[in-house]
Amino acid sequence: MANSYYSSYEHIVFSTKRRQNWLSLKIAPELHRYLGGAVKKQNCIPLIVGGMPNHIHMLVRKKSDLTSADLIKEIKRSSSEWLSARELLTANFIGRMAMEPFRSVIWDVDTIVQYITNQERHHASIPWEVEFKEIAH
Repeated sequence: MANSYYSSYEHIVFSTKRRQNWLSLKIAPELHRYLGGAVKKQNCIPLIVGGMPNHIHMLVRKKSDLTSADLIKEIKRSSSEWLSARELLTANFIGRMAMEPFRSVIWDVDTIVQYITNQERHHASIPWEVEFKEIAH
């Protein structure tokens, strides 16, 4: 019998409350690293974590026995603790899934990685508020 292989890629977006720009250049890289670590603790692989001052994108290769809801719940829980410990939760960051997780064939992964990598250029022509309304509804 042939072997089967299953990979699930999840594109997850977290937005700040009212999409306020408070993820500064000082805190964002540290928060991105922390979020990647939170993903690894769930035995998943963070392919890329990045974003803008008002939202964060994550592309994750998820293990097959973990639900998307459980992964997101744990990321939100641990990041809330991390932000609270640094007294940053008062800045109104709320984790909110703005895009439905999707299953991706392997050649789509590179497109999503480039999209996340090029957020600044992308949002120079398409404001996040406009894109968020389109993908969240």
